Amino acid sequence: MSDFELAAVSGEIPPGGRKSIFVDDLPALLIRIENRYFAVEDVCTHDGQPLTDGQIIDCQIVCPRHGARFDLATGKPTRMPATSAIRTFAVEVRTDGVYVSPDAPPAEPEAAAVAASIPAATPIAATAPVAGDSPVGAGVVVGDITDDAVIEALREVIDPELMINIVDLGLVYSVQQTEGKVGVEMTLTSPACPAGPQIIHQSRTAVERIPGVSEVEIKLTMSPPWSPDRMTDAARDQLGIF
Repeated sequence: MSDFELAAVSGEIPPGGRKSIFVDDLPALLIRIENRYFAVEDVCTHDGQPLTDGQIIDCQIVCPRHGARFDLATGKPTRMPATSAIRTFAVEVRTDGVYVSPDAPPAEPEAAAVAASIPAATPIAATAPVAGDSPVGAGVVVGDITDDAVIEALREVIDPELMINIVDLGLVYSVQQTEGKVGVEMTLTSPACPAGPQIIHQSRTAVERIPGVSEVEIKLTMSPPWSPDRMTDAARDQLGIF
């Protein structure tokens, strides 16, 4: 076991505060949430940028660039575009201050509860479709246009960061069709996704190419929020998520 080194004196970090430190020559953050302390490597595994100013939400740190989230207790990613964990360090609170070791912290039962707090996507196909509003993959035919044709067209749209099509990523929520007018309700992996405008433009263009389509409306929604649970097995395999 590696030695613990003093990272902050007693009372130095207020509740909700943080301090930039080095652990085994690695940039790290010592974060206090109420009376608990967490030490994590100060780098987003998605693009290698610092997490220093990232917001803390439900015991997760948010990458300020692309919105990826990491569990402070385990380091595991809880929101795309990150797919790899950040490193976490063992912490001990002593009388004179907070000590940090390069060793990984012991597993905590609470960590599973943190990950479970992320809302799961609502299954679209669980409810009967309203006329003209088809769950993804329902195969409903409206005139000469099928929702399957729309979905297949959207498979041609690739997320430029993850290099996976938006259907397998689970970004497409539903398709609506009325007399050649097609509406697509979709989301992004995070509200701050920098590729959002590109993905929306390419989605509209892909659907417009379908014979019989006269008008396309792309509706962007963040409710329910996207989560990795929406990905197909093929997408998980491609990203190495098991």
